[in-house]
Amino acid sequence: MPHLMTCSSLLMSALCFLPSAAADLPLSITIHARELAPGEPVRIEALSAEPLHSLAGSFLGEQLFMSRIGETAEGELWSGWSMIDLDQEPGPAAVELSGQTLAGRAAGGTQALRIAAKDFPEEHLSVAPPYVAPPKEVQQRLAREREKLRALYAVRRPVAEIGAPFVRPVPGDPTSIFGSRRIFNGEPRAPHGGLDLRAAVGTPVSASGSGAVVFAGELYFSGNTVILDHGGGLFTIYAHLSEIGVEEGQTVESGGLIGLSGATGRVTGPHLHWGAKIGDRPFDPTALLDGALFRR
Repeated sequence: MPHLMTCSSLLMSALCFLPSAAADLPLSITIHARELAPGEPVRIEALSAEPLHSLAGSFLGEQLFMSRIGETAEGELWSGWSMIDLDQEPGPAAVELSGQTLAGRAAGGTQALRIAAKDFPEEHLSVAPPYVAPPKEVQQRLAREREKLRALYAVRRPVAEIGAPFVRPVPGDPTSIFGSRRIFNGEPRAPHGGLDLRAAVGTPVSASGSGAVVFAGELYFSGNTVILDHGGGLFTIYAHLSEIGVEEGQTVESGGLIGLSGATGRVTGPHLHWGAKIGDRPFDPTALLDGALFRR
């Protein structure tokens, strides 16, 4: 029998689960999150008393990619990343997992949870007009960039062994927060999909976590940009760099130098845009600094 967690102390990093009625083998499911609110990442762990051939699931209408990450004294451990979208309404939700053991038995479970409400501020900014309404001659370039990024964020590499929390890429304080509703030159645009950190031109920028460099180049809006793939659909983004110090296909360790900060692309001044995504869905990157996401 897998260990069943009690519900007497509901913590964000250990919520109780409800076994699936259709499963021959119930899974012990644990949710790790800084908070269950819009703009927050969620890490889902599943413990199986028997080895699994496969495991998948869903959360808030999105498919979960689950990877086997090792063995414990109680069984086989699987992990996957998800998130809560900025426009998610508060209320009840559930993680649903289903899979098959090597012996052919059905395995699964459902975990109920509740999404809290969260509000985001509005931010007014002034930038060069072409960055609000790009001229026709750059429309094809923007379409190519969107397609390249779409394909990049669709890739799912196995989840790495869960380690320590991520680190800040630069020491500077935030100058703009994640999720703010942005108004450029009086025109509403998409919410801010990252965190702007104070950084003078030439400030060393570090990888916030270990990963593979899947993009290192220039983009119209974000300028010189590096994107790291950390496995399981988790990506971090480093934008507006003055210099790029890594190449695509390279593996970098947490804290390793990936470039120098700058003011390229759509900016109001020098800074580092630090972003994080599950697939192509952005979340607040500061959550990656919190031990709750990585706790066992």
